[in-house]
Amino acid sequence: HNPRGGMGPPLGQNIPPQFQQRNSHASTSKLQGGSHASIGGPNPSFPANGVVRQRQRPPGAPSYASGPSFPNASVTTSITIPNGSQQNSAVHPGSSSALFEGSKPTAQQVDDAWKEYTAPNGMKYYHNAILKESTYTKPITLTKKQTMDSQASMKRKWQEYEDATSGKKYYSDGVTTTWEKPDDFDADSKENVSDEEHDGSFKRREPKMSMETSFSSKSEAIAAFKGLLLAKGIAPNVKWGEVVKIVSSDTRWAACEDVLTLGERRQALAEYQTKRANELKNLERKERIRAKDAFGQLLADTLPTITGFSVFSSRFSDVRSVLAKDDRFHAVATEEMRETLFLDFCEELRKRDERKKRNKRRETHDAFVSFLREHEEAGNLTFASTWDSFFSSLDVDVVKDSRFDVSATMSDSDRQLYFADFVIELQSAQDEKRRRIRDARRRAEKAQRDAYREFLQKLAAERKISPSTRWRSIEELVSMDQAFNLVEAQDRDSPRSLFEEFVGEWDDTYHHDRSFLSRLIHSSQKKESDIKSDTTFEEFTKLLLELASESQELYADTRQIINTEEPVSSALLYYDELISRASDLSRRILQQRQDDSSEDEGEIIEDSEMGDEESKGDTGKTKRDHVDTTTTNELVSEIATTSE
Repeated sequence: HNPRGGMGPPLGQNIPPQFQQRNSHASTSKLQGGSHASIGGPNPSFPANGVVRQRQRPPGAPSYASGPSFPNASVTTSITIPNGSQQNSAVHPGSSSALFEGSKPTAQQVDDAWKEYTAPNGMKYYHNAILKESTYTKPITLTKKQTMDSQASMKRKWQEYEDATSGKKYYSDGVTTTWEKPDDFDADSKENVSDEEHDGSFKRREPKMSMETSFSSKSEAIAAFKGLLLAKGIAPNVKWGEVVKIVSSDTRWAACEDVLTLGERRQALAEYQTKRANELKNLERKERIRAKDAFGQLLADTLPTITGFSVFSSRFSDVRSVLAKDDRFHAVATEEMRETLFLDFCEELRKRDERKKRNKRRETHDAFVSFLREHEEAGNLTFASTWDSFFSSLDVDVVKDSRFDVSATMSDSDRQLYFADFVIELQSAQDEKRRRIRDARRRAEKAQRDAYREFLQKLAAERKISPSTRWRSIEELVSMDQAFNLVEAQDRDSPRSLFEEFVGEWDDTYHHDRSFLSRLIHSSQKKESDIKSDTTFEEFTKLLLELASESQELYADTRQIINTEEPVSSALLYYDELISRASDLSRRILQQRQDDSSEDEGEIIEDSEMGDEESKGDTGKTKRDHVDTTTTNELVSEIATTSE
């Protein structure tokens, strides 16, 4: 296919059999990529009947540079025949039957039909009008033909030959043969060749190498060899034998042959063909991309101008005839690809149209919401409003507002739906506001209760309350603090409830720790009378730790009870309890002594009895000391029993 549109014109010529070379094997060559003998040659056969055989380009055929014309055009071909007349035919560019009407094309004619064209982007492509095929890969037959033409043009010198039958001289330059001596014939290069030598057994002389080329390294030689392959247009699928035939006549071939081995040259050919194949693939890919882009632009330019076209209902067949008038239509290789691109384009147009509609509806919705928000800020709309109540509250001029009025993008049902969504948002905002207020109130009340508990702990640390304190005995003192008033504002019974909860938890903890310490003292081997009224708290804790030192677990528990000070250490409370009881015991003993001394008042003691009385006094003192000790031991035993 011609990327500019249409099929390439049929430039092949239907050459009569008598114009073909006698030793040509074109009839057995492949239709594409095969090899065939050229019509002319360095030593053409002698012309029959004295007619000069010469191929001429048809007057109406376009040159290679011009590229194929638009499908509507026609090309007139002209072929010179032996008697000098011309055979003309009008040929449609895309029709092979017009070229060979009434006859089947030969393999030689198919090979000759390959022509080279240039796309608008400068890329070369090749078209065969008979096969109706196009390709970016240069056919082997065309490569060989151009190579032979270039060789012939380089060496095209008139040579003189002698007819073996008549002995008459004739002249040939490899393309044209004539009896008459050409004007530019060089007599110095004259060679007398017999007709037998000129006939099929003649072997073309290899040109002498007139250029000596030297390479500094093999890598340089390999690069030169690859450059030679590129200059000769060797295709990626050409075999080694064909490459040798095409480029062996070039002087650069001999220079590379002197430096590179056969294996190195074959390896260089493989590397060149691999790289060249990748380059051609990339070029084809880029060309396909450009062709798709051009086709897309064609659709964008043409489809909107077609009457009745719809992206939802129109088919490719409905618009194909209109699109085919543009060269960009033919830039896409296949009909299937064209239809796929058309469907994709229509799908994209549908999506674009949907996006426009969505954007328009979104703009209308945003405008309606802004209208509602203005009335909400003015106090005309709340979270408890309904559509009917709101609509009836609007003035006539307000109802005609473009943001509120019904339009093509907003129906009445849409308005009511938008209104309901807006009211729901207001309700959600109101609920969120209430929730935040409740949370703030809960946090404030919790902070007030925590402050009240801290106040109770302070009273406990100051020894103003104990685990056995009751609410009535402390209510007056507690009610003087601000924390009490704040908690009472929450609930009238909250201060008492929190106090009883605080004292209850404290009492449970103390009774547990007191029981542990009491068992520790009672189970020891030391005298319980060691705890006296003048015993300090440090001495008491030291005594407890000594008693618990026999067990690591007991020692750890005892130390924890001593060190826990929230609100007050249980060891300290227990110590106060024991000291208090020891003080009571001391008072009881003192009172008993005072009672005993009052019984001796008024007695008269005689001098003679003083000695005996003194001895009795010592005995009485001993008895009183015994009574004091006995009473102390009984008190400690009583305390221990009470603790258990």
